[in-house]
Amino acid sequence: MTIATLTAKGQIVIPAEIRARHELTPGTQVEFVDEGGVIRLLVRRRSVAAADPAAGYGMFRIERLPGKSTPRRLSDFDPADMLKRPRGRK
Repeated sequence: MTIATLTAKGQIVIPAEIRARHELTPGTQVEFVDEGGVIRLLVRRRSVAAADPAAGYGMFRIERLPGKSTPRRLSDFDPADMLKRPRGRK
């Protein structure tokens, strides 16, 4: 059994092993249910971890456009155009 101490502000820390086991991350919403002497903590909605765009850096090789000396920008990318290109190029 794990024991947590209530702070002066009414806060408690959920132990790390319980947070890990139940995948409780910052932003997870919980509900307190008072059942006459017993308080239950129910997980209502798990938060989704924020995506880190930098984690995908370098996953794709981007070729320069013909006649351009600068790197491609997002505005140069056209998903429909990618479907027209022959596959197999690396």
